[in-house]
Amino acid sequence: MLAGIKVPTLVIHGADDPLVPVEAGKDTAKHIPSSKLKIINGMGHDLATSLIPILADAIAEHCLAADKLQNR
Repeated sequence: MLAGIKVPTLVIHGADDPLVPVEAGKDTAKHIPSSKLKIINGMGHDLATSLIPILADAIAEHCLAADKLQNR
């Protein structure tokens, strides 16, 4: 099913996630065509408030890039 995703996709995974190994995030990104993988150092399975600026920047950058692709 992942191979059928046809929209720009950003996979975000915590490098220090104790519940879901980072390899799972890599595998997800590998199976979504043209996806981007962002591994966040220091991020576990939760969304610590200190990571909000990093996550917001990554998502905003992804959205801007997707918008540029769509408006070519």
